[in-house]
Amino acid sequence: MTAVSKRLTLFWLVLVAVSVLSFESSLFGTRAAGAIVIVIGLTKAWIVGREFMEIRAAPLILRALFQAWVLVLGTALLAVTYLLAA
Repeated sequence: MTAVSKRLTLFWLVLVAVSVLSFESSLFGTRAAGAIVIVIGLTKAWIVGREFMEIRAAPLILRALFQAWVLVLGTALLAVTYLLAA
């Protein structure tokens, strides 16, 4: 196995583990569990974008836009979860 292949395998295993954690936390059915699922989902999106879509090697502006997208989307989803679901 090459170093790249080992790194991608490691990230794939992390994504699988986080998916299981996301499923388990969703069983609680509370708003806190919903927030955990949102954060886990955005973390997974960040890992997939960075490692599997190779944004980590992209120009700075593309990396910055991707980071901003993850942060804005996360903030919006958490705001909706806590403000509108009251």
